[in-house]
Amino acid sequence: MKMKLLILGGTKFLGRHIAESAVNKGHEVTLFNRGQTNTSLFPDAKKLTGDRNGDLSALETGKWDAVIDVSGYTPSQVRKTAELLKDRVGHYTLISTISVYEDYTNGPAVEEVTKLAELKEDTEEVNGATYGPLKQQCEEVVKELYGDQSLIIRPGLIVGPHDPTDRFTYWVWRAQQGGEALAPGKPDRKVQWIDVRDLSEWAIHMIEHHESGTFNAAGGDPLPTMEKYLETAKQVANSDVTYQWVSDEVLTENEAGPFVEVPFWLPISESYPDGFLLADASKAINKGLTFRPLEETISDTLLWLNERENHDWQAGLTEERERKLLNEN
Repeated sequence: MKMKLLILGGTKFLGRHIAESAVNKGHEVTLFNRGQTNTSLFPDAKKLTGDRNGDLSALETGKWDAVIDVSGYTPSQVRKTAELLKDRVGHYTLISTISVYEDYTNGPAVEEVTKLAELKEDTEEVNGATYGPLKQQCEEVVKELYGDQSLIIRPGLIVGPHDPTDRFTYWVWRAQQGGEALAPGKPDRKVQWIDVRDLSEWAIHMIEHHESGTFNAAGGDPLPTMEKYLETAKQVANSDVTYQWVSDEVLTENEAGPFVEVPFWLPISESYPDGFLLADASKAINKGLTFRPLEETISDTLLWLNERENHDWQAGLTEERERKLLNEN
């Protein structure tokens, strides 16, 4: 059945793919955003211009079957929008994050089981320490206002074409460059992500079926190892790259930056015994979440990478820094 969907965002990465999935399914899409990014996308969609932190006047009229919130980061943002739309939308989906979890010591995080992160101070400034706790507060606002008409989706690391973070893309690019490359931590360390297209298609599927509740949306079982990921990138790129594995100890001693400078790496510790933020996605899988092959995600990321204009990398090692770390190994 054709639905009227309001997407708060919808032009950058996840929002862009969710909008594309909705359009491809034949739904009527309205986008609300600041009108500053990729404005030529989705010419047939209705476009409303405003600001989550200020002008919401464009949302004062109109009715939709469902709203998909991909741009809510603070509880005040989410409350203002959710209250304004309360009597004019039938269902509210909030895209949250597995960063809402505080405790990764007992294995992959599980909904309604794993302890959630708490805000240590009264602030709505979004940074590395507050991002997860603030998202958790956003979840509570949506559940309070929409009850069993609310859907909370907690993605893990989202990857694929148009990813602005460069974390997954860096390793695909590095494989393509060839030569001797740094590989971080242990080869058998498990890593987890979700292709943005798998996440987007599943989110639309859940909304079409009026699903409610809270779901981790992350990679399924079996999870690839870091070695599997890098070797697959090498194969897909048809590269001669060789990997030199650099231990947690060497990386830590040289103050390598986890996840940003060295994407997909966290030093194994008491807090993160798996060396990664892992989440149990079985609940979502039981509701139809599926995953495309690793090779496809890497190949499509590589195609997009080779088509885009040069830009400042948001993650990854510089050539000089990589060489220094390799020499320290």
